[in-house]
Amino acid sequence: MTFPQTPPNPRSGDGSARQRILRIVLDSSVAIASMKPAEAGHADALAFLERARAAVAAGAAHVLAPPELWLEVYVAEQRLATSRRGAPAAASALGGLEVELVAPADEGAVTEFLALLTKRMRGRRPFANATDLVYLWAAHRTDATVVTLDEGLLKYHGVVCDVTRPQHARLA
Repeated sequence: MTFPQTPPNPRSGDGSARQRILRIVLDSSVAIASMKPAEAGHADALAFLERARAAVAAGAAHVLAPPELWLEVYVAEQRLATSRRGAPAAASALGGLEVELVAPADEGAVTEFLALLTKRMRGRRPFANATDLVYLWAAHRTDATVVTLDEGLLKYHGVVCDVTRPQHARLA
């Protein structure tokens, strides 16, 4: 799996100046909140996803995620569709957003991450939710920031990667 290198700044003309591409690991809580108008964070999630689509299209951001993102969003979409009792399904939360899959090359990549996480947690209980760990692993592996609405995941900010809320994510 390859990741794009920082492209030339299109305003420089000669390619000498470089523009930093923001790397984001999208947590399912953002996508799911965008589908649920009554959900806390709905407006922030919608606004973030629109900004992310624009930033990716402009080459200013790269959105990544572990396979769990698609599984969790699919389940949420199916639940919403059945709760609507035949009403038309809303557009997919991930529609029009280019998201690159991040998967471990082997078991060693995961065990090394878990050892690092355990060391940095300094005795605090680091394994509250296995799914959260997958998003943290993906961000650590790709040098990205996790964007989430999940309060539990936000507590890991700075342990192995940056973790932020959608309204605080700085997209160009």
